[in-house]
Amino acid sequence: MTQSLRIAFLDSWLQTVVDGSGTAAAIGGLAAALRERGHLVDRIAPTTAEPLTLRRLRYNWELPRRLQHARYDLIVGVDIDGVRWAGRSPAPYVCSIKGVLAEEQRHERGLIRALLWSLSRIERLNARRAPFVISTSEYCRRMIERHYGVPAARIGIVPEGIWVDQWSGLGESAERDRWTVLCVARQYPRKHVADLIAAWPAVAGRLPQARLVIIGDGPEHDGLRDLVRRQGLEQSVRLLGGLPDDAAVREWYGRAGLFCLPSVQEGFGIVFLEAMASGLPVVSTTAAAIPEVVPDRQAGILVAPGNTAELAGALAELLENNGLRERYGRFAALHVRQYDWARVAEQFLAVTGFGDR
Repeated sequence: MTQSLRIAFLDSWLQTVVDGSGTAAAIGGLAAALRERGHLVDRIAPTTAEPLTLRRLRYNWELPRRLQHARYDLIVGVDIDGVRWAGRSPAPYVCSIKGVLAEEQRHERGLIRALLWSLSRIERLNARRAPFVISTSEYCRRMIERHYGVPAARIGIVPEGIWVDQWSGLGESAERDRWTVLCVARQYPRKHVADLIAAWPAVAGRLPQARLVIIGDGPEHDGLRDLVRRQGLEQSVRLLGGLPDDAAVREWYGRAGLFCLPSVQEGFGIVFLEAMASGLPVVSTTAAAIPEVVPDRQAGILVAPGNTAELAGALAELLENNGLRERYGRFAALHVRQYDWARVAEQFLAVTGFGDR
């Protein structure tokens, strides 16, 4: 009989998907998949309601006291979380790095950049103290080694996941609008959603029936609205902000004809899994981990980061070509099955030394 494990995820980040974007979805999905396998999983979160950064720092300061009498078979500290526990944990301890803060801060600006740089110093310490580190892509492994000095041999890869069956067949229940391009992102500068809006006049000029729908909130949201107004795109571009639940987002995946996020920094990119599981071809860039997740000219088209002319051309090519769009969408729906949470949970257990559990 398979032995049940007690696993703790140390997680001071935002706890809901609508607020916390991909990290919240990733932690929640993996925890649920491990529970389905019969393991006991605790997601240890902050108990105070302070501003986010202060709450995260206080959480980590108090964490050793909270954990001193706990008994776990495996403890997973996410990015900065667990930094004061990493060197004293009696149970196997793993540092899980989703996006490499030292790399993310390079694409931000102002106070956010300064904050991410400061937090990256804590993340580096957590990674160096941990006996083992896991991350989501080969790209992240290279960045952890480069920025934090952790040898590649001490870094395992566990991709992000998705409940494939919850997303597959979305376009079959309602007729897709082949002319709708969907973008879903937490709107940070590194997502480069502004590139998509800047490319849109060329797309709309060539294909007046095309529509762009952007879902998500974040520090860039107001600026993106201003950009739409300045370019006179209100008739063909909709910014919906953050939607209240996953069902509302999935509905848009089922209605759209293709997906686009021209990000320049992705440690993985769960939205690409959502798009592919929905049967949508993807238009994105060749930056960071994206080519590892979205095979170019198989599941979609990848263009040079920041090249709005190439981006507009790729969008128009797929909007105009039904056969190509459908072929890429079929490939994407098959390709994404390797990322089903049940399979990812198996990989997680194997990489952390608990295979066949």
